[in-house]
Amino acid sequence: MVKDLSRLGRNYLEVGNFIENIIPRYNLRFISINENVDSYLKPDSIKTLEIPFKNLMNESYSKDSSNKIRTSLKASKKSGNFITNIAPFGYVKNKKDIHKLEIDKEAAEIVEKVFLYALRGNSRNQIVDLLNENHIITPSMFLNVKRGVKTATVADKWTVRMIDSILKNKTYIGYSLQNKINRISHKNHGKVNVPEEEWIVDENHHKPIIKEEYFNQVQHLLYSGNSKSNKKGELPIYSGFLKCRDCENSLTRDSHKNRKEAEYYCSSYKRNKTCSKHFTKESILNEVVLKSINNFIDMVSDISDRINSIYSESNNEYMENIKKIKIAEIEKEINKYNKLLDEIIEDFKNDYILKEDFDKYNKEYLYELNRLRLEKDKLNINEKDNLDLKWIKRIKEEGKIKELNRNILSSFINTIYVNEDGSIEIVLKYASQYENAIKALKYAK
Repeated sequence: MVKDLSRLGRNYLEVGNFIENIIPRYNLRFISINENVDSYLKPDSIKTLEIPFKNLMNESYSKDSSNKIRTSLKASKKSGNFITNIAPFGYVKNKKDIHKLEIDKEAAEIVEKVFLYALRGNSRNQIVDLLNENHIITPSMFLNVKRGVKTATVADKWTVRMIDSILKNKTYIGYSLQNKINRISHKNHGKVNVPEEEWIVDENHHKPIIKEEYFNQVQHLLYSGNSKSNKKGELPIYSGFLKCRDCENSLTRDSHKNRKEAEYYCSSYKRNKTCSKHFTKESILNEVVLKSINNFIDMVSDISDRINSIYSESNNEYMENIKKIKIAEIEKEINKYNKLLDEIIEDFKNDYILKEDFDKYNKEYLYELNRLRLEKDKLNINEKDNLDLKWIKRIKEEGKIKELNRNILSSFINTIYVNEDGSIEIVLKYASQYENAIKALKYAK
């Protein structure tokens, strides 16, 4: 017995099959009160044209309602509202506005720990071991025990899959990523993955737990084509650091048992010969990288003494001077691009350049102007981490390096480029801070 046919179901085919086949086959009595249907007292009442017509209307109403709800939810997500039952691990929903996220400090510490282990050069398997050995609570266990949130499963041990779900998640750098999964239809509640270009992305949705530069470095260290762990789950020392200078692809490590040491080749060359070898040996890398890092430590130690003598440990004065220098440099660039814009507008008015050339340069110059203004705004608001003196202390604490390991590389190196002739270029992690320090010394004079 149902109040009306819509309570029986809103799938036209399934409801029709139930009424026309199941009821007579099993000699069931079916009653629908509003439609005055009774298969026992009024057998003909379920055979009228009104029944399939109403079933069709019910399905149409269901489909229309489903589409309206989907459209409404999508519009809400696009307007910046975070719509989900449970906040991502590391965050909680704002008590005043459930569509906004706030950092859960206790959970965020676990997220930071996972990224820290990755930045120190550990493989995903090694991170799993470290977390389990240190009895760090898993995300599902944390939500279940400490926040009273019920999850589908509760794991007491970390796995590589959990590590990936944290390290690859842009939520931790302030991104809101929604519309990643959809139901197939209002009738089929199965889920399908949505193509990435159709995701709803808001890049500055909430406060990040992890800096974007650290997040990007982890992607390069652990998820580039060059980042493959051995049978023990350990990453080779240069995994994630080496790139071809020409094609920008990673270098492949070749450690054949008949060779005395590992060799590296451009992955494009190894795969399909679309680039040249860019060959080097691990011993050459060790020598060049160790020498570069130690030279840089010497250079930093030298300017450290000079900075201390001028700024007398006044970090605030140092940061203010660096900020003034950088803002002056940015304003100089802004003036340059404003002048270039004025010139191409004048050239276009005088028919010196074609419209397509004007559009091209206009777009390029406007892009640079917006980029520079954003950079200037960041300096005025915060972004002080690249301006202070803490990095000098960190480097001096390391002292002279006697032997390389992944932890040392992660501390000093962003990227190592190998040229076609085998020569090596190293992009140091603190190169920009060193340049800032040199500018600060000149400014003080």
